Amino acid sequence: MHRRHLLLAALASPALVRPAAAQPFPSRPIRVVVPFAAGGIIDVVARILAEPMSRRLGQPVVVENLPGAGATIGARAVARAAPDGHTLLLSGAAHA
Repeated sequence: MHRRHLLLAALASPALVRPAAAQPFPSRPIRVVVPFAAGGIIDVVARILAEPMSRRLGQPVVVENLPGAGATIGARAVARAAPDGHTLLLSGAAHA
């Protein structure tokens, strides 16, 4: 009987914990990293897109320029960010 209770408790425990995926998206501001200097065409496109994205998502969309090393610094920052969808990279086709 004791093993049956332990098994039932183990099966019920995931239902008691709210998983991180169940949180509404986005739950905090969106960060758009532009790996080029401010004022370039990619930066302008990011800033044009940021305002409608912010209205649609209901969260601020922050454009952050991280230029240098041929866009590697910005790309590395995005690659090291938490994989939760709140950090995006906007780069050119040559970088892809």
